[in-house]
Amino acid sequence: MRYLLDTSVIIWHFEDNKPLPKNISGILENTENTFYVSVVSVWEIVVKLCVKKLNLSFTIDYLYRAIKRENMVLLPIKQKHLNANLDLPMLHGDPFDRLLIATAISENMKFITSDKENQLYDVEWVWEK
Repeated sequence: MRYLLDTSVIIWHFEDNKPLPKNISGILENTENTFYVSVVSVWEIVVKLCVKKLNLSFTIDYLYRAIKRENMVLLPIKQKHLNANLDLPMLHGDPFDRLLIATAISENMKFITSDKENQLYDVEWVWEK
């Protein structure tokens, strides 16, 4: 199965300070799954670090190494993601989340997200059972 990780899930996974639900941990531990981290999430993390809305125990360099170490795929922004973003109804005002949702939809991936607003979209999402 192919999964796109929401920014908060990436942070919780690598920060290790907020436990993920058991079903999400199980999905992340399953080596048959493929996990994608959008460059949008890295960009969001950097922006939040710059404006002091986020503190992390790790650096962006560490994040890139950890993504690679865990065999996650760093996904660039593609034209089809931007086109899908244009087609989304305005149910969520966060531009990062909207582009992540559009990415998951256009790449036909399940979206691991805890954000209830993300779950309003016609995207296959996964969170607690």
